[in-house]
Amino acid sequence: MSSTGLHTSGGVSQDLSETNPTYAATLHAACQNLPAHKSDLERLLGPIHAMQVSQLQVSGLLKQAWLRLEALRESHADVSGPASEHPDIARLLERAFAWLQPDETFSLDDANAAFEQAYRGCLEIGAAADLVAAICAGQAQIAAVKLDYRQAASLYAEAATTAGLSVPLQWRYQTQHALVLADLGRELIDDAALEEAIDLYETRVLALAPRVQRPDDWAATQHHLGDALGALGQRQRGTWMLEKAIETLECALSERSRGRVPLDWAATQNSLGNTLGILAQRHADTEMLEKSAAAFQSALEERTRDRSPHDWAVTQNNLGAALLALGQRKKDKTVLKQASEAYKNVLQVWTRERMPLEWAVTMNNLGTALRMLGEHRKGPRTLQQAVAACRSALAEGTRARVPKVWALTQNNLGAALHKLGEREQDAQALEAAVESYESALEEWTRERAPMSWAMTMANLCAARKALAEQLRDVELVRRVLTDFGAVAEVFREASHARYYELVVEQVALTRKLERELLSNETLGVTFSDEGSV
Repeated sequence: MSSTGLHTSGGVSQDLSETNPTYAATLHAACQNLPAHKSDLERLLGPIHAMQVSQLQVSGLLKQAWLRLEALRESHADVSGPASEHPDIARLLERAFAWLQPDETFSLDDANAAFEQAYRGCLEIGAAADLVAAICAGQAQIAAVKLDYRQAASLYAEAATTAGLSVPLQWRYQTQHALVLADLGRELIDDAALEEAIDLYETRVLALAPRVQRPDDWAATQHHLGDALGALGQRQRGTWMLEKAIETLECALSERSRGRVPLDWAATQNSLGNTLGILAQRHADTEMLEKSAAAFQSALEERTRDRSPHDWAVTQNNLGAALLALGQRKKDKTVLKQASEAYKNVLQVWTRERMPLEWAVTMNNLGTALRMLGEHRKGPRTLQQAVAACRSALAEGTRARVPKVWALTQNNLGAALHKLGEREQDAQALEAAVESYESALEEWTRERAPMSWAMTMANLCAARKALAEQLRDVELVRRVLTDFGAVAEVFREASHARYYELVVEQVALTRKLERELLSNETLGVTFSDEGSV
């Protein structure tokens, strides 16, 4: 059962913090955010940083790896007791856990080798099934720490099928088997792994946890299954898988009561809110969006900031997204204000110092909420706050670190400046909006992301049209007409009839503006300083 994947041994071969500013920033933030030894984080972060994942994923993967490492260290007591009857096995396990300590001798590979020897020794002497399975699961944990999810899944499956193992322990290891597959599917965008996890929950794990005999394990399995269904359903067309996820999560809640298991109840409410929100967007269903927001608000009754600050922030962030979509759909400034307040709550925990990239994304979301709220208010103040929030987000969420987030924020900044420029008749704000949209298009090219390019180019055209109208610039109007033509072509090729029709309407309005400007030129109309003709 030799482990493959990332090599994580003692010592750091190169001080990446000195040669890679992004690595240094991530390490600094992790040290602020996790109660971990810096040496642990350095050893885990190096291999993660070398993977083909976005910078936003890096911090999450690092946290997950460290939590798994801590869980592995804490499992020492679980195996040392049963192993005490076999001195040779006990010595090998002591050696394995010694390799896992946060000092200069730390080595996952050496720890794994010791576990392997202990495992083979157990098989030779016919050790108890729970000890054999626990050692195999220890190797699975090492593989998961190293992000070798496939190896971890294989080892958990082997642990679960150990001859003579009790049903509750079979359930535990099969659950870990499914969870690690689901993590692979979510974190590394592997739909096949999510499908495997779903099948495993449905065909094996649920059978090991009958509701009548073991209601808590049954409910936990329903929760995990609902999460996996929701994650896969979000990526697939249609809605049946999302609908199934909602049914499954509601099954979990039928057993997970708030009074008996409040934090588990809150976790399932949070998952239910997420899935309802995704399905509501697919159906353009206002009532379902309201149910999504209500689920998040229910979760927050137990997920308080004092009790679990990170989970509180996660659910506040989810609530903000649901309220933002709901407020936009209902054109309700009260709901939009609630969305902005939810994002402000998130920023109390996801600070720039502790979680810089998450902070930047949340500042972008706050900017969007403030812009939409500002569109319903008469004065410029809220729109100005939206501009400030987006600019703050760009200070941390740079193009080099998170190019997609940077482009999105540039687009949102452009939208806030655009609205501000139109409302205040401010050509300078409109020019800044044009610059922001142009920046977004540096990342969202027509070849790389045609739909994002078309949406942003349409926004750019609208901003240039507003600027041309203020400046009475016929040549700029003609440029807008040319660019609208390119946008219409993309929407037509993609069969987006509604967007295509909107562009056609804008082209008609732009041609009308062109005729007005040309008519004024033909008449020779000029304005003196005194305003007389």
